[in-house]
Amino acid sequence: MSPADLVQLAGPISSENGPGLFLRIILIASFVGVGLLVWAIARAGRDGAKRDAEREQVRAEAADRS
Repeated sequence: MSPADLVQLAGPISSENGPGLFLRIILIASFVGVGLLVWAIARAGRDGAKRDAEREQVRAEAADRS
């Protein structure tokens, strides 16, 4: 899709010349998406660390019983 096509599609969104409002919306949506992605990855890592700690504790308890 060419830049001219994008400008034409953005026309009804903005009363200004050019794709100003359209690009601002895309930029904000991108930042929100990246923020959610970072949050999801951080949460998965934290949950994985908890799971690893629980496994290590179970192994230590099993070794103590032996």
